[in-house]
Amino acid sequence: MDYNTLLSLVIPISISGLFSGIIAGLFGVGGGIILVPAIVFTLEFLGFNPSITMHIGVATSLALIVPTAVSSTWGHHKKGVVDFQIIKNLFIAIIIGSFLGAIFAQKISGDGLRLIFGFMATFASFNMMRKAQFIVGEIMPTNISINSLIGLIIGSISAMVGIGGGALSIPLMNAFSIAQHRATGTASAIGLVIAIPSTIIYLMAETSHLYFPKWSIGMVYLPVFLVFLPLTIFGAQIGVNIAHKLDGLFLRRIFSVFLLIMAIRMIYLALT
Repeated sequence: MDYNTLLSLVIPISISGLFSGIIAGLFGVGGGIILVPAIVFTLEFLGFNPSITMHIGVATSLALIVPTAVSSTWGHHKKGVVDFQIIKNLFIAIIIGSFLGAIFAQKISGDGLRLIFGFMATFASFNMMRKAQFIVGEIMPTNISINSLIGLIIGSISAMVGIGGGALSIPLMNAFSIAQHRATGTASAIGLVIAIPSTIIYLMAETSHLYFPKWSIGMVYLPVFLVFLPLTIFGAQIGVNIAHKLDGLFLRRIFSVFLLIMAIRMIYLALT
């Protein structure tokens, strides 16, 4: 890969990293919904083996969500919109689900992960297009069994596809009458709860038989992590500030169309 080709990637990588941080702060979705395809497409353009690019994308995305979620959660917390009671009720189940999801993802092929991500992104896209949310209750559940099931689902699916869980947790909180800004702030914190345990599992992954590139720790690829890190943190603070100034419906719908295009591409690549 020559210098000019690498230089040509600087702008799209920079835009992707910054945009993923903005999306994380703006919608509380962790940024992984942008990071995973951005990392995957960049690595495949650079000639990496497609059988491992999705695993690198998922693992590195979750590693990046840790500092991004810290940044966005702190920003939302300063504005008083992080509901720690919801996090407390889901905490243990999300951690267990994240461990299980990260372990299971290592057993799935790259195309299998692409399909799961594609369908997850499609669900998130259609949900973000909707103006009104489906309401099932006035408060979040307090039953331990229900919260355990919710936490396991959010944690396991998010860890498998490299996202912060907002695509699942925000619609859930909206369905129980949690205001959009509070749901967004709380989802940012949930992303941190998901990202830490799942990143630990991916860092510990045995990859010697998969021919991962140098500078990888487990399935996390350090060069990508270091390039995206400052961009996502900076972008998260921008997104937090935008979230508290604008009505997000129009922005949500624009983002949902972009997300749907990426989802269709992921599914297409998995099936061809």
